[in-house]
Amino acid sequence: RQAPQVTVPGDNVQVMLCTIELNRSQPIAEDPRSASFLNDIEDWGRIANHIYLWDYTVNFSHHITPFPNLHVLQPNIQLFTGNNVYEHFQQSNTDTGHEFSELKSYLISHFLWNPDANKDSLLIDFTDGYYGLAAPLIREYIQSMQDDILETKEWLDIYGHPTAHENTFLAEDKVSSYLEIFNKAREEVMDDSARLMHVRVANLPIQYAAMEIGKNHMFESRGWYMIADGNYQIRQEMVDMLEDFIETCRLAGVNTVNEAGLKPEDYYTATRRFINVQVEGNLAFRKPLSAAPLPSLSYSKGDLNYLTNGVQGASDYKVHWLGWEAQDFELILDLESIVQAGSITIGSLYDPKSWIFHPKAVSCAVSEDGRDYELIGKQIVDGDQRTEPVTRSFIFQTGGKSLRFVKLTIKGSLQNPRWHPSAGGESWVFIDEIVVR
Repeated sequence: RQAPQVTVPGDNVQVMLCTIELNRSQPIAEDPRSASFLNDIEDWGRIANHIYLWDYTVNFSHHITPFPNLHVLQPNIQLFTGNNVYEHFQQSNTDTGHEFSELKSYLISHFLWNPDANKDSLLIDFTDGYYGLAAPLIREYIQSMQDDILETKEWLDIYGHPTAHENTFLAEDKVSSYLEIFNKAREEVMDDSARLMHVRVANLPIQYAAMEIGKNHMFESRGWYMIADGNYQIRQEMVDMLEDFIETCRLAGVNTVNEAGLKPEDYYTATRRFINVQVEGNLAFRKPLSAAPLPSLSYSKGDLNYLTNGVQGASDYKVHWLGWEAQDFELILDLESIVQAGSITIGSLYDPKSWIFHPKAVSCAVSEDGRDYELIGKQIVDGDQRTEPVTRSFIFQTGGKSLRFVKLTIKGSLQNPRWHPSAGGESWVFIDEIVVR
């Protein structure tokens, strides 16, 4: 990406620069972590007449999540145009439901027309027209989150998960205050159906963040469950939030949750599956597990306890899933005492855009002593997996056998199939909760 020392591109040569690796919480010119890109654009600006700038202003992995970068849009465009860049692709989130997609497109369009336009006036003009009486509250929300990230100067990544900010601008007390702001905003426009829908859509990202962070803290204060009288009880306010989220998505016509094309309905179904904790009556709950080979440390820290914590994986492979790349592997569960069980279940994930496929086969065997195992079943995934569901459950009936140990042998997918854009590449298998009943 560095500009040449001697060669000067001709007038018929277009040079493309991309900002993909940069932080989004600070203007490029002010962030020391962007020094390499800043140096390169300045050098190219001195010698090239046709520079095409591909900028990224959206969270691709989580389109519907808070991404406080409105304050960097104008200074970055000013930086680009100040270095002889007049051809732009500002890749933003332009679909319904994506975080402030209408506002962000409005601001970017005006800044491209006039890089020195008055940002505050544009913000007020848009929010007053789009949110009506709720506009001051929407601006309060934007300003509060912006102030927080400007103070921490934390890394804002275009593929980041909400949990990356769970201790800063998405801390528990801050999320509670944001949700209260939106409750008040709804009340302000309750009699204005169009603007009420605008407010509900603007509320989706903070709801999404609260639900996703809750999945990471399932049984804690901001999680989906509380423990009452020794029993796990789901928090009704979290369930109500999920139902409001999917209702808003349906009414507003939200098509996708992320760049991979996850539909709100599939996110809803996967979340419902995730919060259906397998604790009561689950003989495998918090029992020891071994694996050979061990899973990748890159996902859920490779912690095998995730497979017996009672929580099934979410739609995102980074949440409560363990992954093995291009490998067959074996799991052995110790129930610590001989029990009589009726069924054994394990789940897998399908996310071909992330090179994740269901295993080719899963075999289940049981034993009382951990030495002599009896095979009780083998299930094969036929075909090329082109139309597989997001999650698949492998259920084995034991016939009421006495057992202590469960051995699950998983035949990996190993390679991407022929129809995949990266055919032949090493693929992954992701596994979640083991349930014994």
